[in-house]
Amino acid sequence: MEQVESTGTLNVIEINTGADTKKIEIKPGCPVFILGRNGTGKSALVGMLSTKLGKNLVFMPGSRPGHFEHEGLSLTHAARRDLAVNFPHWDANPDTRWKVISGTARNEKAIHDLQNAELQYKVDAANEIKAEGAQSSAIARLQSNNAPLDRINALLSQSNLQVRVLISEGELKAQRGDAVYSFARMSDGERAALIFAAEVVAAPDGAIFLIDEPELHLHPAIVVPLLKALIAERPECGFVICTHELGLPSTSVESKIILVRGCEWSGNEVESWQVDVLDAPEEIPEWLRVDLIGSRQKILFIEGTINSLDHPLYSLLFPKVSVRSRESCREVMRAVEGLRAVEKMHRAQAFGLIDHDGMDEKQVLDFESHGIYPLPIFAVESLYYSADVLAGLAAQQARTFGLPVEQLQHEAKMAALQAVTAKGIPEHLASRISERHIRDQLLLALPDRKMMVEGAQKHIEFKLESPYPGELERIKQMVSAEDIDAIVCRYPVRESGMLNGIAKALHFNGRTDYERAALILVGINDELQQSLRLKLGKLSEMLV
Repeated sequence: MEQVESTGTLNVIEINTGADTKKIEIKPGCPVFILGRNGTGKSALVGMLSTKLGKNLVFMPGSRPGHFEHEGLSLTHAARRDLAVNFPHWDANPDTRWKVISGTARNEKAIHDLQNAELQYKVDAANEIKAEGAQSSAIARLQSNNAPLDRINALLSQSNLQVRVLISEGELKAQRGDAVYSFARMSDGERAALIFAAEVVAAPDGAIFLIDEPELHLHPAIVVPLLKALIAERPECGFVICTHELGLPSTSVESKIILVRGCEWSGNEVESWQVDVLDAPEEIPEWLRVDLIGSRQKILFIEGTINSLDHPLYSLLFPKVSVRSRESCREVMRAVEGLRAVEKMHRAQAFGLIDHDGMDEKQVLDFESHGIYPLPIFAVESLYYSADVLAGLAAQQARTFGLPVEQLQHEAKMAALQAVTAKGIPEHLASRISERHIRDQLLLALPDRKMMVEGAQKHIEFKLESPYPGELERIKQMVSAEDIDAIVCRYPVRESGMLNGIAKALHFNGRTDYERAALILVGINDELQQSLRLKLGKLSEMLV
């Protein structure tokens, strides 16, 4: 029998396969994705889970409508309490898989809960200020852009949506440019994204979100960054997502995939499923990719591993692009060259980002002719901590804390210089960039099979000049010139303590808070987006 048993903060899904039972843990921050062809029993599996995941479940069924009955909220507090009782019974009805029993009540509840959360946040802060006076920490909390609506607007921005929400005349409203209007009049995709974000932001700690086909009403360029942002927004919660969008599992290193191949029915109920449990998106079989991949899309391959910094930022800068990570320059080249060699057989346009590593103009032009763009920055931190982002966040923090912006900028520069001049740090950074340069040069120089056959050499020799002395002198000159931006652009400063020093000097708790604030700022600042895109050179012209 299928069931879910709780063990502390974990939930375990048990799926009867006839021959045995598949068990999949739902862990905080580790989403579970359900994939499969149409007609294999995915919706029935979701229906079963909706009755088994316990009282902390937040269910978003695939049969949900995407609209509201009224322009404003009509749901009372008493009706909201009744819904909490009724939803489990409605979800247990097998007809829920194809029939909307609850009408638009789920959407109303999401907006109701969001509006209440915003009100409670502000009331709690007001009560603290009333009790503690001008020295209350609640003042800084109110200025921190971390209220429920601030978080909603950050999520919408990271999802490439140009609309925001606010409270106006006591009601939740949408705003685009100077126009303010009812949330019910948002576009289909904007409403869907708002409802998802509202459900996630307003949910209690430890909730499990069961989301069926989030791509309904949402473009892939929106649903992929939206779901990634939602998972990052509630790292203490669990996510189970049934989808046809193959880009979603690739957004999380820790994800599990339930691949549904078929099921056995007995009357109106499923007796067993044929499922496989995959540990990585790379294990998704080719037949499923062929079945589910849709129209032509642009894919950007970048050097490095999947992390929380690259994808949201590149999604903001290039909203129509799917970002994929590869471990090395060579792997980026192989991915781009492989896809471009068979463009007539698929519907993707591949581009690559690799590090510049001191290439001359001829080498750069040669790479660009193959869709691979060398960049004059070391890593994504070079964008997060660029001079323009630092200036924007310094101005924001100066307003929040009532300090001169020049003081914050100076303190950030001094903290960065102190970190980068610490004992052994210049040598470490110079050696790391030199090591990377040598590695990439060796990989590029490796002969392929054709070269080995034609050369027929017994020994393969490489001769490279060490870049270390020049790099050490370069970084010392940058330090003398106090050119923080140049250091951030060229070296792996995440290994120096420099980034945390900058964050603390700007009165953030640490790098995580700084980088989250940077994403919010980039999301709402078109000029800053353009400035960061310009740092990416010719590639931005191809992807925008």
